[in-house]
Amino acid sequence: MAEFNIPRLEALDSQPEAKAVLEKILAQKSVLTMLWTGPEGSGKKTHALALARTLFCLQGPGCAGCAACRQVLNKTHPDFFWLIREEGKNEVTVESTRELEKKLSNAPLSAPLKIAVVAEADRMNRDAQNAFLKTLEEPPAKTLVILLAERSASFLPTVLSRCRPVRFGTLAMTTVETILIKNYGWDKAKAREAAEIAGGNMTLALKFADPTWAQFTDKVKTDFDRALSGNDGDWLQTALNYEQMEPEFFENEEWTAAQRKAEVAKAALRIYTGIWNRRLFGSEVIPAKLQTLPPEQVLRSLQKHLDIIPAYLSARMVLDHLFMELRDGFKKGEIIFTPFIDQAVQI
Repeated sequence: MAEFNIPRLEALDSQPEAKAVLEKILAQKSVLTMLWTGPEGSGKKTHALALARTLFCLQGPGCAGCAACRQVLNKTHPDFFWLIREEGKNEVTVESTRELEKKLSNAPLSAPLKIAVVAEADRMNRDAQNAFLKTLEEPPAKTLVILLAERSASFLPTVLSRCRPVRFGTLAMTTVETILIKNYGWDKAKAREAAEIAGGNMTLALKFADPTWAQFTDKVKTDFDRALSGNDGDWLQTALNYEQMEPEFFENEEWTAAQRKAEVAKAALRIYTGIWNRRLFGSEVIPAKLQTLPPEQVLRSLQKHLDIIPAYLSARMVLDHLFMELRDGFKKGEIIFTPFIDQAVQI
């Protein structure tokens, strides 16, 4: 049974600008293909489910859970299609998009229209995008297609030209805290800590309800603090441990060894960045040995390296660069920021 913590669209207030655009689009009743972009955890999937609830709901505003709404949230409604990668695949394939096109070619069974959400649209390979062009340009009657992506750079120009863009910004940490309390029943202290560490990423904040993620968070803080206040040997051992790590919360993911290493590194840096957010706000004490740098400089370095990981094959190289930059910064009391490629040459 679906959890009813995702309301209808009119009850959402976490993305007021995106919501206003969506309401205007729906009022026009003419735009049938949209591309929603924004960082992970900004609420794209939540808004897609809320929008489908609103369009399919049998009871209107204030619905406590009609049959149609429950089917939407369970992703079992016969006129609602939620496309993700096939198990064991790293991409959304052409076969998947063609199967979706077949489902959209028929008239709606019970709803006023059909809705298709491609939840990982930026993972569509080139063939899949090309195969989906006709549907994006001329959707079947009574059909709404929504592509969800973190960024638009991976799409063909022909795909971009056929979709109405809607941008989702990073959520304010107070917004994440409020949602955790109001919609998920978290206590205020836990919600605030999760929101500050997640840095506006709702998906990341919700992971703090998982005990294995909480344990990983504590481990990252201990390991990285110790390595940065120690010597090169401490860091080399820490980096090796994270390179070989197989966290329990990744156990159902199908990744290559390089992808797994990158995901572990990203998870660790996201958490450590959030910890320094709390230190910046004064919500958490900075260890004595790590007080020689302003938290703003530490955060800038962490965020830079976190952003770099997807662009490089070796996550270990990125972690090594991060350590070198921060270690030297803590020694000198100032970080000398250099382009990543310049650092790579020095290693």
